Amino acid sequence: MNVSTAPPLARLLEPIRDELARVEAEIMRMTSSRAAPLQALLDHVGKFAGKRLRPALTIVAGRMCGGVGPDHHTVGAIVELIHTATLVHDDILDESAMRRRVETVSHRVGNETAVLLGDYIFATCFKEAAALEDRFASRYLAEIVGVVCRGEILQVHHRHDVEMAEETYFRIIEDKTAALYAAALRCGAQLGGASAEQCDALASFGTKVGSAFQIVDDILDLTGEEDSVGKSLGTDLEKEKLTLPLLRLRERATPGDRERFAELVRSHDPENRREILGLLREYDAIESARTTARALVEAAHHELRAFPESAERNLLVQASGYVLARDR
Repeated sequence: MNVSTAPPLARLLEPIRDELARVEAEIMRMTSSRAAPLQALLDHVGKFAGKRLRPALTIVAGRMCGGVGPDHHTVGAIVELIHTATLVHDDILDESAMRRRVETVSHRVGNETAVLLGDYIFATCFKEAAALEDRFASRYLAEIVGVVCRGEILQVHHRHDVEMAEETYFRIIEDKTAALYAAALRCGAQLGGASAEQCDALASFGTKVGSAFQIVDDILDLTGEEDSVGKSLGTDLEKEKLTLPLLRLRERATPGDRERFAELVRSHDPENRREILGLLREYDAIESARTTARALVEAAHHELRAFPESAERNLLVQASGYVLARDR
């Protein structure tokens, strides 16, 4: 598939529009509160809603593996709300002002309230997961919250570490981002009655595509325009977080440029972004990171060999093309 011509995600997801509407109804139910101040915050964070790719994966996996039931809609909503809670907390850590063209919760009402809101959403997810009939899904979703937090802690630990290994970067993104993609697919397959082999294959697909998603996100943080991407950019550099393009630059640069790169990262001067971009282009570090993202998606496609040809399998392939082609 030519990713440069990948259709918009909304068009790709049209075949499951009705199922996603049920997921949306579950999200609305889970984020309803009688406390007016809390409801105002929940309504505000609802403006962060993206394309609903993660719950879509749950629905598609269910269709591939036997059928979709009410628990698929609940799980899709839980996965999306876990993601929402991580966004609220991420914006605190990154001191971001904008998220999807909307003021972040922390910027709007302060860090204390934002922390509590993220915790409230996590607690809601735990409560809803505990009510699922499938005990595996309920235990697994609770475990995934811990995995995501582990990834965030690892990332914070390695801030300011200009010598961080590339292996550590992949451990971080597999935990903090890819784990939710894997969870969405594994739970969808499990609830549909899939075999262990099929569940593993779809989870592996999710890990690889989710990792590619984060690599593209990290590229956009360096090269995108805020008006296009819709959120505060440059936070990785400001927080001295070494992402894959920066790691590839460090790996390829001459000793002199490597030393200059370390100085630029440690200086915290926003004006240095232009010079770093110049170095990234000089050493083809951005294209190297894109190549890795493409390779991950290609490897993900191989995981689908456990399934016969179908509209759902093709949808997964096309959705992975969107992950590579997106500009926000």
